[in-house]
Amino acid sequence: MSQTDPSWKVLGKSVQLSAASQLQITGEDLSSLLDNINNYPGIRDWIGSQGTWKEILGTIVGEALGGQKRRLGRFLFARRVNEYKTKIQTLVQGLQSNGDASVTFHVIAGLAGGTGSGSVVDVIAQLRNTYPDGQKYRIMPYLLLPDQYPQPNWDTGNYHANGFAALTEINALSAGAYKPVDVSTGTQMNAKDPFNGAYIISNENENGYIANVDTEVPGIIAEFLFQKIFVAGAVGLTSIARMENAENGDGTPETAATSKTGERSKRFLGFGIKRISIPEEEIKEYLTLSFAQQGIHQLRFNNWQQALGYVNESKNFDPNAVVRLADVLADWRLSDDYLLLAESILGSDDPKRSWKSLVEEWASVNPAFKQLAQQQEPKTWITSLSSFFQKRFDESYRNLGVKEFYRIKGLSKATMAKEIRRLIERDLLEQWKNGSRSLQEISKIIDALSAWLQEKIEQNETRVAKIDSQLDELRSQVASNLNDWASLGVIGKAFGKRDNIFERQSVLLQSLYIELTRIEAYAFAKLLLFEIVSEIRDLKVTVDSLTADIQQATTQIAKSLEERLIANSAADSKGHMIRFYEPVGVRSAIKELAINESFQSAHASKIRSILLAKLGDDLSFSRLHERVSVVDLVDSVTAASEESALAAHANMIAESNQRILGVSILSKLEERYGSDSAALRLKIHELVNQAGTFLTINPLERDKVAPGIPTGSQVLVAKTVVMLPKAANKEGFIKELKDAFRASMSGDLEFIDVENQQNEITILTIKNLFPLRMVGILPFLQQKCDQRLAANRDRMEMEIFTSGSLQSYPGLFAQSGSDLIKQAGVQILLGLGLGLVVKSRGKETLMFNSKDADGFDNPPIELGSSVLNAMTRLDFGSVEAITSANQQALEALTDPAQAELNIKAIVEESKAETGNDPASSDYQQLVECAKLSLKTIREAAA
Repeated sequence: MSQTDPSWKVLGKSVQLSAASQLQITGEDLSSLLDNINNYPGIRDWIGSQGTWKEILGTIVGEALGGQKRRLGRFLFARRVNEYKTKIQTLVQGLQSNGDASVTFHVIAGLAGGTGSGSVVDVIAQLRNTYPDGQKYRIMPYLLLPDQYPQPNWDTGNYHANGFAALTEINALSAGAYKPVDVSTGTQMNAKDPFNGAYIISNENENGYIANVDTEVPGIIAEFLFQKIFVAGAVGLTSIARMENAENGDGTPETAATSKTGERSKRFLGFGIKRISIPEEEIKEYLTLSFAQQGIHQLRFNNWQQALGYVNESKNFDPNAVVRLADVLADWRLSDDYLLLAESILGSDDPKRSWKSLVEEWASVNPAFKQLAQQQEPKTWITSLSSFFQKRFDESYRNLGVKEFYRIKGLSKATMAKEIRRLIERDLLEQWKNGSRSLQEISKIIDALSAWLQEKIEQNETRVAKIDSQLDELRSQVASNLNDWASLGVIGKAFGKRDNIFERQSVLLQSLYIELTRIEAYAFAKLLLFEIVSEIRDLKVTVDSLTADIQQATTQIAKSLEERLIANSAADSKGHMIRFYEPVGVRSAIKELAINESFQSAHASKIRSILLAKLGDDLSFSRLHERVSVVDLVDSVTAASEESALAAHANMIAESNQRILGVSILSKLEERYGSDSAALRLKIHELVNQAGTFLTINPLERDKVAPGIPTGSQVLVAKTVVMLPKAANKEGFIKELKDAFRASMSGDLEFIDVENQQNEITILTIKNLFPLRMVGILPFLQQKCDQRLAANRDRMEMEIFTSGSLQSYPGLFAQSGSDLIKQAGVQILLGLGLGLVVKSRGKETLMFNSKDADGFDNPPIELGSSVLNAMTRLDFGSVEAITSANQQALEALTDPAQAELNIKAIVEESKAETGNDPASSDYQQLVECAKLSLKTIREAAA
């Protein structure tokens, strides 16, 4: 799971461990390491055959990851072991700084995979090697078994076989039969009591309830750890720790059939947890998420409806009318005065606010132009007036001339468009901030604005065409008036006609240059509008992206809401938690709070303020989208919602004395059963019967009698701990509850009074002192392991065992008759290869020769007429004796090739005994034994 995965968060708060508490196990290039294996003593002696690894690695693309290959997982851990030890030591020092030197390590691992399952033995061994005092430094593994029917794509081949191999190694580690190599140095570790007790966990409990491995089992383990460490630990309960240390019985391992050598550890435990609870956290989360849903709906739609609150749908309004309001266009600098630059868009362009409208620009200079013209010779008045207008148009209009002014301003059209966008964005964001507009409404306003801008571009083109026709008319009138001036006689001048023509010309020239300026202004406005359109489109993309984020957040919140306060199902009674409450009533109370307009309006305002506070001085949708991801959005909304929800709940208590949080489970149980003792006893009896461990036990193995299994030894010792809320005003009912528990079960029962857990009663069931052979799923896992090994034994043992092979470890099951025959065959053939088993002279009989402790010959033991015959005749004692002698001989082996040839020759010779039928079961069994013998020789030689 990614470090940024939202699943790490609960109501916006991350529960992920800090980087100092994490060890990132990543891919490694094993091929290069194998080429220089002698440079890595911590890996060299167990990594195995380079040839087989090349075959395995040939199927892997890229760097090697665990991939359900346990030895590969061990390799990956070995490459990080020094970092692991450093981090562990740092954490331990931090814990001990509070003055308590004792530390408990809780090691949680799944056994089906490659990395976790492949590294768990070394994780435990390294801890004990560093901290050898098992009383001061307790190590508690919690090992999750492979589920029998995994989800699709979980089982890529070794899923179940890995579980069996991991259990085999962990059992051998605990029994003292396996001393793993220190992967950091290459030396052998010999830690006593590598762990105090290991919990074996299945997804199926004793009552047949099957928990979801992906979504439910981690929570069950976490709840058990919480109750055991923090609740039971707070009151000083020691009985659980005593069971974990196997102090309540005989924790001595079961032995081999004929010796006292420990083979099957009994340092294993199972646990069950049953909670009858008013789901306070779930109710609180549902309340919080209901507020979060309301808040997120307001952000997106702002559509309040009585009896529903803020709904997840658009509100009807006319965005086209909004973008056509004169004051809105002026505020956004999209009115004609701004588009034509009658007023400056950029404050720096006209800081003294001296610009005028296009009409005023020319009307204001006309009187001065007339006065200057009339100071000239009368006959030049009109021509002088025309030259003054033309010169201003060409040179002095706003100190540049009209064309040059608009050309230069056109160079800044992109900047002006950005300023207009900034103003629009800030205005819309302010409306969103104050709650008057939703993001959906803003999106529609932007759409309407885009449409208006397109209309404006088209209108400009129409206006320019109209101005062109007006210019022709004005130019004609100016020319006609000029002709009248030229033909003016003495009488006309005398009677004032000259002044009339001059005045009329000034009016015509003013109109002409206004329209000429408009032509340039509209040309500029068109280019500016195109830039604005581009900015508004970009703004639309930003707002739509924000809307999409809010939609995604809405979906996440809705999904989280749906997952909470689910009505009790039939499976709940068998599961680990019974929700004792009325979900309909709780939902109804929460809905009342969620549709309170004053609460929700203030709540939505708080959310908006929190989000906008992330923007700093740049209040824009662009910055909001940049700074607030979907994860941030969900986190911010839920954090604000928790505060608002709890405040609303406190108000509800103050006003109506109604509460849905802080409710006592004892009060609710007393309401239901206080007047009916028989019903209460029946309910408690039902709970006790259902509080089974999350581990099924094989009754055949539980009751088995075989060599190596001590008679009369306690196994599966059980204890039940009931955690009851402490309530001073409920002593009578609590006594009644305790009596009901005592009447419902026999055996070791203990009660704990808990101070700060008023909403639930917890029942912990723990069983200890059992060997792994009793685990219900173990035969299935063994079968799956055997199937994998049969396919390609050398390769599969390299994949699923972290060191050696299956034969390197004691068996998990007590030996049966068929086990004895197989073991006898392996050891007889191995003895023949090593020269310890020979054919007697003169007799066709196999004899076993050995030496005593002082090196003198023991009397030979007659085994049988042939290998096949001897396999069925030997008892456990004889096989144990041959095995011990073979092990000594293997340590002094000088010619493994000859030993292998001896074994192969014997097998070939024995074929006649089976009628020369390679398909016969006897021959196939002999071949299997021979392969195991050869493997043992090769491992010893390596």
